[in-house]
Amino acid sequence: MEQALKAERIQNILDTTNFIEPKKVPVGIEFITWPFAYAGVTYREVMHDPKRAAECYVKFLDNIELDWVWGAPGVPFPIESFHSLGIKSYEIAIDDTCIQHQQVYTQYMEAEEYDNYIKDPKGFQKNVFIRRTASAFSLPRDEAYAALKDAAQKYKPLRDMNNLIRETVFNQKQIVSLTGPGSPMYYAPFDTLFDHMRGIKNALTDIRRRPDKVKEACDAIWAQTKPLINPDNYKDKPFLFGRTFYHSACFISPKQFDELIFSYFLDGYGELIENGLKFYLKGEGQFLKLLDRYRQFPKGSMVIMLDEDDPFEAYKIIGDWQTVATGIRTDLMQYGTKQQCVDYVKKCFDTFAPGGGFMFTLNKPLIAANDVKIDNLIAVYQTANELSRK
Repeated sequence: MEQALKAERIQNILDTTNFIEPKKVPVGIEFITWPFAYAGVTYREVMHDPKRAAECYVKFLDNIELDWVWGAPGVPFPIESFHSLGIKSYEIAIDDTCIQHQQVYTQYMEAEEYDNYIKDPKGFQKNVFIRRTASAFSLPRDEAYAALKDAAQKYKPLRDMNNLIRETVFNQKQIVSLTGPGSPMYYAPFDTLFDHMRGIKNALTDIRRRPDKVKEACDAIWAQTKPLINPDNYKDKPFLFGRTFYHSACFISPKQFDELIFSYFLDGYGELIENGLKFYLKGEGQFLKLLDRYRQFPKGSMVIMLDEDDPFEAYKIIGDWQTVATGIRTDLMQYGTKQQCVDYVKKCFDTFAPGGGFMFTLNKPLIAANDVKIDNLIAVYQTANELSRK
């Protein structure tokens, strides 16, 4: 019976992405550390007790019905392991639950090092950059090894907790992961600079002051990371979806997007998409001006998760051709009334659900306790699940 439920959920996802009206509109959510707050604990309280942490994390699923999630639920960063290695870029926030990214504490590649990086991006990261971001690797060999061993030991509670969480989510609750192990992933070369090597401020400065070096670096990164994928491996295998996401796209011009992000996506995955692979695009920020790019792919080949853009405007541009994953903004659920939230969900279903091509979700992942009002969230998902069934 349980496997039948998962199979039905997968079929509903495939139907709606093929613009066939499903028996039930797929209802999903993205969550990171917020589930601890829902259970009335902080992550720091339970992080060393994998069983209790997992039990707290999945508690919200007793009241909220889900068909799908994006990626793997759980805590993504092993903070204590990072600390053992001298990595300061991530920290548990002052609420003792959120994981915050602190780029200000990262020592990035200098602009003068572009040429060395371009010669061998992986070699530069392995032999130069890691010693800056993980200071333990600059220690004498025996001390560096001891730090690495300590990091591995501290990783175990996180691994055990996440394994227990995923057992509950995927096996007991039969919730579908759109993108799991074996799912192709596109990570844009410019995002490597933006997220890791140069940081947000420096990368955005570089595309104005040294655009040729940025393009050379992106070409070099792509030469080392372009996937070697046989399209035949994905024939007659509509699941799992490929995955990609926008980090830098909302900060750059459409021309820069085409050159630094979209061109590599076409090069690496265009043939696969033409041959039937679907991709889930997790959106961040505003990218309404980029949506028309996805009309060149086969109909129903993309699921585009919207963030800051007006979903009704986005739907006018792409909703007849690619699936939109949208539903309600988290700020409305935090500051609006229950009736306002319910009315907005109804408007979304009335507009997007007929004929398929719609998956319900929030516009942002749930991270902190105050991201949403719990009563509003429960009302929203009760309404969405009621409206989702034919």
